[in-house]
Amino acid sequence: MASLLEIPNDTTPFPALRVPPPHTEFTIGWICVLKDEFRAAVSILDEKYDTAGLVRAQGDRNHYVLGRVGMHNLMINLPPADTYGTGHAQTISINMRSAAPSDKHDIRLGDVVLGTKVVPYAHGRETDHGFEQTGITRTTPRELLELITFMDERLWWQKVSLSESIEQIRERTDRGQTAFLRPTRDRFYKASYIHQGSVCDCLQPESQQRVNLYPRKDREVHPVQVHRGTIGSDNHVMKNALRRDYIAQKNNILCFEMEATGVMDVTPCLPIRGISDYSDGHKNDDWHPYAALAAAVCARELLLSVSPQIIAQFPVTIAGNTLDRYILGAVSNPSAFAGSEVERLRHNRDSLMERHALLEELMVAKLRKMHNIHPDDMEDARKELQDLKDLQNTLKIHLQDLDRIMRQHDDLLLSQDPAVREEYRNLKSQVQKDAEAMENLSEVAQKSLQTTCRLLIQLGTDTGNLH
Repeated sequence: MASLLEIPNDTTPFPALRVPPPHTEFTIGWICVLKDEFRAAVSILDEKYDTAGLVRAQGDRNHYVLGRVGMHNLMINLPPADTYGTGHAQTISINMRSAAPSDKHDIRLGDVVLGTKVVPYAHGRETDHGFEQTGITRTTPRELLELITFMDERLWWQKVSLSESIEQIRERTDRGQTAFLRPTRDRFYKASYIHQGSVCDCLQPESQQRVNLYPRKDREVHPVQVHRGTIGSDNHVMKNALRRDYIAQKNNILCFEMEATGVMDVTPCLPIRGISDYSDGHKNDDWHPYAALAAAVCARELLLSVSPQIIAQFPVTIAGNTLDRYILGAVSNPSAFAGSEVERLRHNRDSLMERHALLEELMVAKLRKMHNIHPDDMEDARKELQDLKDLQNTLKIHLQDLDRIMRQHDDLLLSQDPAVREEYRNLKSQVQKDAEAMENLSEVAQKSLQTTCRLLIQLGTDTGNLH
């Protein structure tokens, strides 16, 4: 792998992309909505992988970049054009956001906010006593909050400067040096000074309204700072300074954005936001690219502060029918991968077994919990385990189909190429072992289901006797 100083510039042809590791080794999902965030996210990668063999979930129309940061493999979505908001974020989040500075938090353009909570501040109802918020506040999982502590320790002990890291990433390519250049104009106007259109002071080279600017000291050492706290999220842009201050003070909000609620409704995550404006009428796009890069580099530093082993210990959380679509994605179009006969067969086998590995992790965790489960929760747990077992049976059936298809290619055992004969022989042996592993897991799950059913019947009998 090329070092930081050896990354090729825009005029140097990139080397051929390497085949990615198995899907189960991709433990980080990176969600983008706009092109600035996507370009910033891709710019912090140490390596990009070939995506030709990527098998998506059924119905997944997103496109992805697969890459690596340090020892972490991650997947970044390619955002469609001109789409944003909480609804769209449920399928693909934006890294640039609007600040809500206060006396407690000196948040400036280019800073980064790590969201510990997300408040849907505009979700509610009007009452005789005023607006009542009814939206559910989402809290970032404890495991992800612990990652912030790892990053804090690394930045302190190793004297890592986020500002310097941003500049190192920015200078990797000729285009990045200009596209992600830090703007020089950062003016935070008082809420009473509203935007004056094309003649507004915020558009002038030098401010003539210093009396309407909040006085702030220059940051000489570390111009980019990281803040932690609550993020306000709703499906519209905040451009009203008075309302910004009221809502921010009421909910202790550090910045406003439009996507985190939609994402956290689907899966737990850590929102990382680069500040690009002050949530007022003076809002513009000048700071967007740099703010996106600041958030991306902060995410990179966070990943470099933890090992893949720590990430692997996080509990797997999959919402809705996502798991169903992921499993079916491996069997709905098995011939999509281009290559030789043996390569296609192996690719189909690998896709099935990657799904099996995930199901095994989920089923084993569920089986462990059932040993100490409360009787009132036993029926729901049984249904969840049964659903997992049904999906596993789907994979088992398609692995049997793959074995049948392979028998139709047994002439490869007579190939004149010794390498082809050996590869096909190894693949047949591996598929047989896979079938045994699936059958063993299925038997364990079936025994647990039978035991649970007997306990439920006994529980019902005991309850009936009590009456």
